[in-house]
This record gives sequence, C-alpha cells and structure tokens, in this order.
Amino acid sequence: MISRRWLPRSILALVSALAASALPLTASAQDNLFSTALARHGWAAALPTAMLVGLLTAATPCVYPMIAITVSVFGARKAESRGKAVALSTAFVLGLAALFVPLGLAAGLSGTLAGNLAGNRWIQGFEAALMLLMAANMFGLFEVSLPQSLQNRLAAVGGLGIKGAFLIGFAMGPIAAPCATAGLVGILDYVFRQRDAVGGGVSLFFYSLGLGLPFWIVGALSVGLPKPGVWMERIKSVMGLVLVVLGLYYLRHMVPLFAQPPSFIPPKTLVFLGLIALGLGLGAVQLSLKDGRPAERLRKVVGIALVAFGGVWAIAYEPPAPQIGWETEAADLSARAARERRPVIVDFGATWCTACEELAHRTFTDDAVRREARRFVAVKVDATEETEATQALHRRYNVRGLPTVIAFDSRGREVWRVTEFVTAARMLELMRGVD
Repeated sequence: MISRRWLPRSILALVSALAASALPLTASAQDNLFSTALARHGWAAALPTAMLVGLLTAATPCVYPMIAITVSVFGARKAESRGKAVALSTAFVLGLAALFVPLGLAAGLSGTLAGNLAGNRWIQGFEAALMLLMAANMFGLFEVSLPQSLQNRLAAVGGLGIKGAFLIGFAMGPIAAPCATAGLVGILDYVFRQRDAVGGGVSLFFYSLGLGLPFWIVGALSVGLPKPGVWMERIKSVMGLVLVVLGLYYLRHMVPLFAQPPSFIPPKTLVFLGLIALGLGLGAVQLSLKDGRPAERLRKVVGIALVAFGGVWAIAYEPPAPQIGWETEAADLSARAARERRPVIVDFGATWCTACEELAHRTFTDDAVRREARRFVAVKVDATEETEATQALHRRYNVRGLPTVIAFDSRGREVWRVTEFVTAARMLELMRGVD
C-alpha cells in the first residue's frame, strides 16, 4: 500500500521532471508545452496536456487546502448515496468549466485584435512584465488573494444541492486565480495567437476537468488526500519558473540576449539543459525567497536565473539555416506570374504566429523545398506589425488569418493556399504541382 508520506514526494518529482523536460521540448514549436503538444501530436495530446496543467494548478497552495473544505460545503461527503455524491461533484466541476470555457471562447473571438497587437513592442513588454510579476507572486515575494470576507462569501454561495454545487464551482475560479495564471498563460496564449474560439473553449474545458479532478475524487469517491505541505510551495516555484521563461521569451525581439546566448556559451541543447539542471540543483525550486536565510535566497535567485536563461535559449534559439531568397514586393503577384511566365509563392506570416514560425524554421529551410523554390518568384509578407500596407495586402489576397501561403501558376491563377503548418514533404508535393 502506498503511504501518504511517499505520495507528495512522488508528485513533486513528477512536477520537477515535467518542468525540466517541458522547456527544451518547446524548442522547435517556438511556444509553450500546450502548443508544442498540439503542433507535434494534435488535439489528442494537447487536450490531455491542458487537463494536466489544470491538475497541477489544483496542487498549488491557492487551491489544494480548499479541496476538503469546498467538498464539505457543497455536501458531497454527507450525501445520502454514492450517486448523489457523484452528481454533486460533477455539478461542481461543470461550474468550474462554466467560468473558464467562456474565457477560452472570448480569447479566440478577440484573437483578431490580439493578433494584430501581439507584435507591438509595447504589448509584448506588458505581457512580459505581467508574467514576471506573477512569477514573483509564485516565488512568494508578495501574495495576491481575494479578501477573506469575499472568499467566505464565494464559498457559501448557492446553498446545498446540484445548483449550489454548480455555483460554488463557478465561484471557485476567482479563489484559484492567483495560482491559475501560470497554467492559463500557455493555453490562452495559443488561443489568442491562433484565433481559435472553438479550440479555446474545448481546451479550457479540459483545463477545468483537470482543476476539478481532485475535488471530484474527494467528493464522489470519498478519497482522502495527502496533507498540505512544503511540496505545494515547490509546485508554485515550478510554475514561477515557467512564467519567468515565458516572460523573457516575449522580450526576445527587444533583448537579443534572450534569443541567443553570448559567444562564450556554446549554443547546444545539452548546454541549455545543463544550465537548467544546475539551476534546479542550486535550489530554484526547493529553496524559499520568502522564508530562507540570505545565503539560501541568493542560491535560489542564481538558480532561477540559470533555469530562466537555459529555458529561454532552449525555446528561442534557432541555429542559422539556409533560407529561400524571399522578396518583399507583393503588389500584383498574379500579373507578375503571367508576365514573367513563372509561378509565384507568397508567404504571409508574423513572429507572433506559432505556425508561421514553424513553417519558417522547419519547412522552408528544407533543402528540397529550397531547391524547388528556385523556379518560383518567392515573396514574404511580414505582418508582425500591422500597417496600412499589410492590411491592404490582406484584403487584396483575401488573407483571413496567419499563416497563409498562396501559390499562383505561370498564368497568374491561384492554385492553392495553405492556412496551417505543413511539413516540408507536403509543401514540396504542393509546389511540384504548380506549373
């Protein structure tokens, strides 16, 4: 039988392993763990990842100590039957989803505005500052929480019964918010940038399932949980590290050091992993900035810095690769194709678009794709910063989202367009079909 002493340590080991592996995993996806899972393995991997993120959020000090109390409030532990307990617990989880799912839908529906603003340096700076501020909260430098009186009111909302359990689940979101930020950042970042309302809603539903799973297990199955302890603070530190890395990643266009290591550090994946491992070993997770001695605080700060730089370089660094000889003039490509009797390929992209970056670094750098591109007039339109000129081009070529890659044949007719990431093999197949 598994002892309760062993379980928290096992959970911590799992979280630490995930944190250590998640950062380099994103190197080719140019994004976070959620969108990496989506890019590499599709929704079948991304949705369980969103659920895992929710489950990790439930293990933080903002949420975990509330599980037993909350279950008692909506009455699952005292239900007259197991079926009633299951119904109450399920209603609670659906209440959580009722709060978070509209957030995902709204993020997707507002993605056009968010996408247009995402390349703006001021917006990127604000996003980075917000992430670093919330990371400081995760490290215990200050506390963000609702007033206790408001928390008590939210916990007591709705009364007993299915409706009451649903409303308590809905009210649990604001209580969890200070620790939910780290998990939500990655998912909402994808949704904003890809402008995917349906994907955002479904992803936040699975996130809600993960967040509510411990509540459901305790309420529906009357299972006890390990006692709260220092392991929860370590989970917060892991999430804080993720936020720091993401914050530096947003600043990579303004601070070149965050995109590429200095010359005395070899730009190798193993070196980046070594920095992360060294930082973790120094105490980036296990030591405390709030309660530790001065020497321990210094070790934690150094450890955080090593993990942060190792992580952001693992995500942002791209080794130099041969590029297609892109042109930038895209005024009338159909007419140019017919005039020069050459096919044309035009790539509309932006640095804030994950799939665009994937195309740039994994598809268009392929040797066979570059050789095939020599017979094309190759044009790239950079929409990182939305201008009147790029808006006009989007209207002219009916570009509704990014990425969009359009091919015209040598008679000036549009042959195909790609609006998602495709592999080099698929792009080569499409290009060979253009005469």
